[in-house]
Amino acid sequence: MKRMVLFTMGLLVLAGVAAAVEPMIMQGTRAVSVSGSLDDDGEDIGVNLNGRYGQFISDGIEAGGYAGFGSRGDNKDLSVGAFGEYSFDMGSQVVPYAGGSAGFAWIDRGPTDDSYFELQAWGGARYFFIDYAALGCDLVMKFATEDVYNRGEDAIDWVIRLSTKWFF
Repeated sequence: MKRMVLFTMGLLVLAGVAAAVEPMIMQGTRAVSVSGSLDDDGEDIGVNLNGRYGQFISDGIEAGGYAGFGSRGDNKDLSVGAFGEYSFDMGSQVVPYAGGSAGFAWIDRGPTDDSYFELQAWGGARYFFIDYAALGCDLVMKFATEDVYNRGEDAIDWVIRLSTKWFF
């Protein structure tokens, strides 16, 4: 019985803490984000890692830069660029967002190298588990000026990306 009372009290404390979370998406806040994705095309497993640094230039509107690294088999790619994102403040721990980016990338395909311009658009949601940190998931559409996706066969790709974001 004592365990049940302690367990119930613990749940009530956690519920009170969860209700007190106020996402930090106001003007002047800076953010660092790390995101990544894994995919399998049937032959090789692809790994993509991205890092972002941004600042909220207005409540809910973030702008900044990013850098990324990707690898699939013998192919390696590097990317840099700028991004913008709008977070929809709905007064809860879950914050939907939409964004876009433009950047320059370089891909090493073993015997050949290639560079291309890339545009991305995404939408998703973040769960703030504390005021200054969140976990997110988004659906990304990528468009490149060269056929670099799906083993060099497509200029458009769709990715589900998982991320963590820290605000300060």
